[in-house]
Amino acid sequence: MYPNLRYAFYDILGLDIPALSLIQTYGFFLAFTFVCCGLALRADLMRREKLGLLHGVEEEKQVGGALSVADVLTNVFMGFLLGFKGFYAMAYPQLFTGSNAKDYLFSLEHGYWWAGILLALVFVFFKYRDNKKESAEYPERQRIKEMVMPHKRVGDIVILAAVSGIVGAKLLYMTERDYPTWSAMIQDFFSGSGLAVYGGFILAFFVVSYYVRSKKIPLSQLLDACAPAMILGTGLGRLGCHFSGDGDWGDPNPYAKPFEWLPDWLWAYNYPNNVMNQNLLMDDCYYPADFGDYCHMLTKPVFPTPIYELIICLVIFAILWKLRHRVRLHGIVFSVYLIFTGLERYLLEMIRVNDDYSIAGFNLSQAQYIAMALFSVGVVLTTVLLIKQRKMTDATQVLTGEDRKIHNE
Repeated sequence: MYPNLRYAFYDILGLDIPALSLIQTYGFFLAFTFVCCGLALRADLMRREKLGLLHGVEEEKQVGGALSVADVLTNVFMGFLLGFKGFYAMAYPQLFTGSNAKDYLFSLEHGYWWAGILLALVFVFFKYRDNKKESAEYPERQRIKEMVMPHKRVGDIVILAAVSGIVGAKLLYMTERDYPTWSAMIQDFFSGSGLAVYGGFILAFFVVSYYVRSKKIPLSQLLDACAPAMILGTGLGRLGCHFSGDGDWGDPNPYAKPFEWLPDWLWAYNYPNNVMNQNLLMDDCYYPADFGDYCHMLTKPVFPTPIYELIICLVIFAILWKLRHRVRLHGIVFSVYLIFTGLERYLLEMIRVNDDYSIAGFNLSQAQYIAMALFSVGVVLTTVLLIKQRKMTDATQVLTGEDRKIHNE
């Protein structure tokens, strides 16, 4: 496993690049996931725009004129901050990956002043260059109207979904934890571990829904476009869980491998060098001592459920990606997504490490209860939409028959 990218480069390429220890493996795959989801969403929104299903909204924006003081100061601040701390962190990554990382991050002593000044000048230069190009077309500062198509808002949608998704996932995860003090709870909230995917899904749903309604984008159209991207994101996000070994694995697998050709790591895996540092201290850690104290592996091999979820989600993504071309009624793609995502999570939870809750005689995990709710909503919504589509088809056939009768007369 690779707690950060330094481990990955050393194991795969034989290269030791200390600065890569600043990039956590889970965070890297999380960023990769949002990029892929954004590309999938953008592609489907553009398809719907070409079909005339989505339209742009005219908005005003301010252009032209000289570079403002606020723009200069903003770029100076951002450039200096990244240069001052960023270059220093790359030179001394061990200071920013330990338990005292916050002390070094907020210290004025630990940083390169020359790098901060240099990067501040670079930021201002690029801002000045962009402003000069714009001023050539608009010499005076003025407000113009611009048609903004839905696919141009993908960046905003992805950022909103990412921030609200991470916050929601963290909050739902924290509901299953017992904190001795308020400070312990706050510290855990700002830590990089512990996320419950359904919490992110629920909060992101409401935040993004509010945003798209404010931009006059039909919610049913957006949900259908988002459905393939969301299931793709669920699968790809599990790569970060698997390769970092963050505890999102399955129960111990006591069964013998059914097929000889099946790789051991795909059937039962003990997650060596996992970021959770569980359970058994390894005899040979393989990595040099200054890489960090990640020298544990699981005592018993477990089901690698992140890989299973990735495979299932890719199959569902392919189905939804093809289904979007075959349905005419808006909302069906999203309702089918709810059925699939609820079903796959409910089944996978059966072999995952989790805490069960007893409700009405059922002993299920928190994720399974939510999965049941999503599955039920998906079934009801799909049924209602299919009935609606059937009625529309019957009405069209009746009208066509009447037109044919009138023509014959």
